Amino acid sequence: MTPRSMLRDIAPPILMRTVRRLLGRGLRFEGDYASWEAARAASRGYDQESIAQRMLAAELKVKQGEAIDARDGVTFDAIQFSLPVMAGLMRARRGESLTVVDFGGAFGGSYRHYKALGLPGRVRWTVVEQPHFVAPGAEHFQNEELRFADSIDAALAETPDVVLLSSVLQYLPAPHELARRVAASGARHILVDRTPCSVLSRDVLTVQSVPPEIYPASYPCWILSRTRLLDAFGPGVRLFAGFTDGLGAWASDVTPFEFAGFLLERAEGAGAA
Repeated sequence: MTPRSMLRDIAPPILMRTVRRLLGRGLRFEGDYASWEAARAASRGYDQESIAQRMLAAELKVKQGEAIDARDGVTFDAIQFSLPVMAGLMRARRGESLTVVDFGGAFGGSYRHYKALGLPGRVRWTVVEQPHFVAPGAEHFQNEELRFADSIDAALAETPDVVLLSSVLQYLPAPHELARRVAASGARHILVDRTPCSVLSRDVLTVQSVPPEIYPASYPCWILSRTRLLDAFGPGVRLFAGFTDGLGAWASDVTPFEFAGFLLERAEGAGAA
């Protein structure tokens, strides 16, 4: 699997998080598909360029001082911290420095949130994204600390302190493959956030549908087995802490699930594979 083939399905989390804020339980997770191809065939898809442009417009309002914060194309009058993610990033710091690979990080919103805490020291933050995010991201937001790339292999080559996987694994055709690649990079910390997980021993492949009044879109979405996902990172990585988004259980045709997060750390003496 090439970096681009993994990246092509990142856009849906933008819709998911916005709809959850605006319509609560309006999302649907339907079916139990045997393959990614079958789930794609049952989906309507989504307009990636339109989503990216909406997000860019919101982020530029923040840059220009017209809004305090933006997430997923929606502006806010207060910073929208993800406190578990911020805690994990602070734990991953090496003294006064931190290197982050943010897979599917859009226009660097998590970097901006981290910097808003006013933490001192050096930061090197690489957002790995699709080309239609990378080009405007580099044009409008890149600086000495924040950069944009469309190759996860290049981003992982320098062995970051932490890899951030926020609301992205469920939209990849082979999420466990990415988990193994991230673990093999030798990163000391791995942060997983907003990922649908169930107590089942198998993964369930659904089609996630967005209410048409928000955006006429549907796309494949995994409900991952919590046990299988954690096992995919391998024996050299241990679970330090787990958390959820606090919104409780969601329903699907097969199983209830929660949007979960994990702070994973490399076990003592374990190196890159």
